[in-house]
Amino acid sequence: MADNQIILSGITPAELVELFKPMIAEQIKMLKDEQPETLLSPASTCKMFNPPISKVTLAAWTKKGLLTENRIGGRVYYRSSEIIEKLNTLRRYNN
Repeated sequence: MADNQIILSGITPAELVELFKPMIAEQIKMLKDEQPETLLSPASTCKMFNPPISKVTLAAWTKKGLLTENRIGGRVYYRSSEIIEKLNTLRRYNN
């Protein structure tokens, strides 16, 4: 038998899955943390929804607190991660 082989005996597939879950979750978390946050203009943000929303609707949702705007140099941007999260929570706009 080669030295680089691992033989699993006495462990069920379900137990093996449970052993790997924490490691996989940690790797996913590290990958998410490494990716830079993308800022979207209001026009790009509106186009992410299906059907696209108007800038008036986007402003209304921001005013209601459903979305958070980020201002840089007097311009408004929205975080892509937040918009993707809202796409999942707003059923009508699921892709």
